[in-house]
Amino acid sequence: MPNANIIPINSNVVSQLVDEISLNDKLSRLKRLDLSNATVNIWITEVNIRNLSKRFIKLKRLNIHSDDHDTFKDFVVDCIDGSEHIEQLRPVTTIQDNRLYYVESAATDLTQIHNLITNTTETELNDQNELNSYNAYAIQLTFGDDDESIFAFRYIGKSWSVKNTAKRNLIFDNDLIAKIESTPCFQITPYIDFIQYKDDVFIADVKQFELAMNYHERLKEKKTEAITALCSSPSISPEFSSTLKTVIGNDKFLMRQLASVHDKGFYNNQNWLSNLRAAAATAGNWKIQFDTNNKIIINNDKNYIKEVLTLLQNKRVKTVVDGVVMDVDGELVAIG
Repeated sequence: MPNANIIPINSNVVSQLVDEISLNDKLSRLKRLDLSNATVNIWITEVNIRNLSKRFIKLKRLNIHSDDHDTFKDFVVDCIDGSEHIEQLRPVTTIQDNRLYYVESAATDLTQIHNLITNTTETELNDQNELNSYNAYAIQLTFGDDDESIFAFRYIGKSWSVKNTAKRNLIFDNDLIAKIESTPCFQITPYIDFIQYKDDVFIADVKQFELAMNYHERLKEKKTEAITALCSSPSISPEFSSTLKTVIGNDKFLMRQLASVHDKGFYNNQNWLSNLRAAAATAGNWKIQFDTNNKIIINNDKNYIKEVLTLLQNKRVKTVVDGVVMDVDGELVAIG
């Protein structure tokens, strides 16, 4: 006789709970970072919101007076500590002051600024007037035994000028060392638009993030890049390119998942794909289908495509305690 006290498990509800737990864990890890002894670097950059292939045009390092290193560090820490909640960035969000919004770094162009920092040769600002040609800055905090870095971004746009007035401004001494003062000049604020740490982006100001990253247009571009790569890989045949493009359409959630698939690159790994086929065969009830050449079949169904993208991100999991299989929207965090 069935036990009347057993409550049936709704896999969608459990999946949402696991996703929420994963995001909360990311926020907790962010808040636990010990930045007290972090090294501070300030990078000024020009963001071109219309250049989809080269978002960050140029970059210089700004010398900051030693007295103000802790001030810049506090800008970042205050942004993190002031956030009590986190959720996925959705097409429509309800903005709350104490909430961060999450996207995968793969859905943005933030790797470009990392490459600039790594490869740039002429790094320091040489002339105060140069500031007028930059419109954003990043606070880099480097910490820990492994010299990890966290980047906090602020997009100023057209309002950035050495003639502007703000509560906190920069002045320069004869050695071009910047110090925060009240003199009307280079604009610095205590506000952070978004923070990148490893593969995660934590958004404090959705409007500023979407503007600086030209987020919606860039997602469309990344969609084209990802579909081209997928349909020339061992995982999917070229004939399915148009179907994939049509089904995903302008669905921002699916475009983000597609960008993440592209970034992770499992679709190019023959051994991993073989394991995927074996897991699907063992499960017996997954939607994903394969043709006679062991490639993934793409059909005109959004739920089917969502499963394919989830699997290609390796985000189908089984709970340890009760063995429930579910899909997780957020990034998985390894234990240990």
